[in-house]
Amino acid sequence: MNKLLCALLSVCLFAAPATQAIDLGDFDNIDAIMEDNALTETANRYSALQLSYFPEAATRIGFESADSQLDRRDAERDAQALRAYNIVEETLKEVRRKNLSEQKKTDYDMLQARLALDKWALNSDRNASNPLLYSQAFDALYDLLIKNLTYRDLQDRDLAARIQALPNVAESAEKNLSTPSSFLSQLAMEQAYYAYLSFDEIAQYLLARAQDEVSRTQTRNDAAEAKKAIKKMFDLFKRLAQENPEQDFRLGEKDFAFVLKNRYFVDQKFRPMEKYLTKNLAAAQQQLAKTLEMFALPAQQEEMVVEDIQVPGEETADGVTVTPLEPAPAPKAKKSKGPAPAVNAAQFYAIARRIVHDVKNQDFIKSLTNEAGNLAKFFAQDSTLPTSGVNFHLSQMPGYYAYFNAYRFMPPFGTQSNPENDFLLRLPSGNEMTKQEMLDRDFNVFNLKLLMAGQLVPGVYYRAAYSQPLLSSFRKMYSVPTLQNGWEVYAQHVANERGYIITDEEQLFLAWADYVRAVEALLDLRLHTRQMTYAEALAWLTEENGFDKAQAETMLKLSAAQPGQAISYIYGYDALKNLRAKYQKKQGKKFSLADFHAKVMSLGNIPPGRLEAEMENAYKLEKSHLTQALSTPFYLN
Repeated sequence: MNKLLCALLSVCLFAAPATQAIDLGDFDNIDAIMEDNALTETANRYSALQLSYFPEAATRIGFESADSQLDRRDAERDAQALRAYNIVEETLKEVRRKNLSEQKKTDYDMLQARLALDKWALNSDRNASNPLLYSQAFDALYDLLIKNLTYRDLQDRDLAARIQALPNVAESAEKNLSTPSSFLSQLAMEQAYYAYLSFDEIAQYLLARAQDEVSRTQTRNDAAEAKKAIKKMFDLFKRLAQENPEQDFRLGEKDFAFVLKNRYFVDQKFRPMEKYLTKNLAAAQQQLAKTLEMFALPAQQEEMVVEDIQVPGEETADGVTVTPLEPAPAPKAKKSKGPAPAVNAAQFYAIARRIVHDVKNQDFIKSLTNEAGNLAKFFAQDSTLPTSGVNFHLSQMPGYYAYFNAYRFMPPFGTQSNPENDFLLRLPSGNEMTKQEMLDRDFNVFNLKLLMAGQLVPGVYYRAAYSQPLLSSFRKMYSVPTLQNGWEVYAQHVANERGYIITDEEQLFLAWADYVRAVEALLDLRLHTRQMTYAEALAWLTEENGFDKAQAETMLKLSAAQPGQAISYIYGYDALKNLRAKYQKKQGKKFSLADFHAKVMSLGNIPPGRLEAEMENAYKLEKSHLTQALSTPFYLN
């Protein structure tokens, strides 16, 4: 059975497009061909493990046969998966990397890191220590609600099956969680709370799709049991959040370094990294101060508090209550050495309050879709981007995600047979006051410009849609997040230099975005290397850097849930910026920005350290194809 599964996977997994599959220079000797084939076989075995043990992950890499299941969350399953991973790792060690083609060397590095990261996770006793492992099951439901997969009827059936499996996840959480941190438990509690509040949108969707009264009755019963399971998980996480104050959510230097290296391919010693991120923050502060000088700042700054859409508190009609919890007791924040920053968040809040007000409601999905299409054409005519037929699909965000994000980009699920990029937008809701607050915060023209540039054009949406037909299946399924995150920052700065982000106010919001990213990156490092406790980090954000408490707490939650993510934005942006500077200097007047962007996008989300070698190979391949075309008689072309 395993051999058959691997054989089937091999047909789809490494069937790369012609633009990426053939490099005549790399295939001059048989060793490269044999070694490439050995790597392909190893990768197929790895993918088979995802299908066998981790159906939620298998869905996200495009294997729809796993869509009817949720992950088993228990020690026995982890032990089985770990043994299987060890076998694949031993097979990978037999592949001689030096004999691989240039592109397969990159794939080798990505597979090696994924194996290491998977084994690390399985060895970390996460079933007992990480409540977020269980709340991730909520996302698995929305994976099937949002995406348009091959057969909608089968997708509906699979979604119903995952709903039926949700009580098993609740039982596993009750049985296994013994040593979770209070802070991670609080994060999981919030996710369960919002999943409970928004669960009816899933049930109503399935009821609308039901074919007869029997299936509608079954759907109602399954939905009721699933909702009870979510309530059970909420109660568990709430109790654990209050009972385990001594458990530390911070990774520590060793584990944090491991995550940075194997998930984000950021491999630098902490001392020079901290020095670099501190310098980056200082530069961001300087730029923010410069843009603030364009506005007549009053002598006294007022604090601006941005309220959340909905804060847990009141008991609902269904009996779910969320009480915001204080973090575990910690030493008082240490006094910072040196003077306070010359500029901080409080000064930006004061200016933003003055220049953003009374934004009018409109059909934002339609207007942003139209603007994205027009901007793509403009940047193609401007020779910033290659000409392409990228289509933009924007839709309203489901209620569950709307509690956490103003927007969410969902690229295709790896080898999804009908690839579709989805951009989900949170639309204003609630009473009139709440709607206006959301309009002023999320839909002011300055934030919309950053949203358009970073997320849509030339942002991550455009990049993903352009590269999709050009990538091997491996790169579609097992991408590294660093370059995608860095591209968001890079795209905003490209939009700035090409005249899309141009006014003083827009420049201010761009400087603010860079400042927030710089603060988050340094926070991420200091928090997970245990230089700061939660209380010290919160004080550093609010007292020294002027952030309001709500935004500071959000930044801490993101760092706890996704260690290393904030740092990846900085290193991904630097990799792209430095690569471009190199080729601009190297090619001089022959440098084409559109061609450069086309080549970078066609590589996919590879490790930043492999970017330069792959770009050299891309230019070399282009030159060899051109030479071959010019030297071949027209009647043989």
